[in-house]
Amino acid sequence: MAVTIQDVKNTALSAPTIAMVVTAFRLFERIRSRKFGIDDVFALLSAVMLLIFVVSMFVHLVDPNHLSRITKLGLYYTLSELFYGVLWCARLSILFSIVRISPSIKMRRTLYVLAGAFGVCWAILFAQDFWTCENEPGWKDMPSPQCFLGSRVAITQLITDVFADSCLIAFPMRLLWNLRVSKGQRLRLLLIFSTSIITSIVSLVHAYYVLRVGGLEELVVAIVENAVSLIVCNSAVIITTIMRLMGSGGEDDSPSRQETYTTSGYWFSKKSTTSTTANSIQLTAVRSVTTKVDYDGDVEPGRGEPPKVLPKWDWPAVGREGEIPREHLVRFSPGQDQDQKPV
Repeated sequence: MAVTIQDVKNTALSAPTIAMVVTAFRLFERIRSRKFGIDDVFALLSAVMLLIFVVSMFVHLVDPNHLSRITKLGLYYTLSELFYGVLWCARLSILFSIVRISPSIKMRRTLYVLAGAFGVCWAILFAQDFWTCENEPGWKDMPSPQCFLGSRVAITQLITDVFADSCLIAFPMRLLWNLRVSKGQRLRLLLIFSTSIITSIVSLVHAYYVLRVGGLEELVVAIVENAVSLIVCNSAVIITTIMRLMGSGGEDDSPSRQETYTTSGYWFSKKSTTSTTANSIQLTAVRSVTTKVDYDGDVEPGRGEPPKVLPKWDWPAVGREGEIPREHLVRFSPGQDQDQKPV
């Protein structure tokens, strides 16, 4: 059955509305809990672009006799480029959500490089629309201008979609299998993994319509892909927030890890937190007395040496900066198991 303009309008009203409501809930919760981050910025950009996309589409679908030629061409290019904007901002939001819960500095650096690669893909697709359509000027004289993008654009979209979605599936899986993450972080990674598969399926369908169908059918699929991408980028945050509110184990999504070391006969636990300026170690004695010291490097779970405490520990000189008072620790005799009562 052929798709009509009314079908396009109905799709443009329903799917994007759901996506924007979900995004609004996510942003409200993040601002309320003071956890607003760069992943939320990209989600907001994606929602704003989707809103402009929908408004431009309704203007584009009115009686073309009421619009000038320049206006119609401008609306087409606006729709075409905003489609990519919504899609890639949603993907960048997912990527920075992974960065947010990644406990490894090396992993975060890799993800930042990947974010740059996503930006390059977006720029290539953005430019390809112009050089493809400007080389085929005949479409500009149609009552409702619609450039036929052809196989080159479809193939480029397919390659970039597979690349981006594969990365958004692979990195959460690597975190799940290779690193120790909390229950809430594990749930969020599983959600990112599973929902990214949905985005991949919709992207493949859209690439097929670009290559084989075109017209209003392609427009409907593009609307659905944009809406699904925005919903997917919000789903992990929304579900973990709901679980936390219900008391079902949704946890903070800041990177953290807990390990145990024995140094010079003293037992302590390490909980590392990430900030933009420095790393810190929180040393907690079994008697619940806490102090903080700085250290160099990033010790991954199960690897490397215990953190270096600056300056060098000097137990007789208690109280100097960077040192841990003796009474804050519990000493174990040589060979004593940490689970046993301290001597």
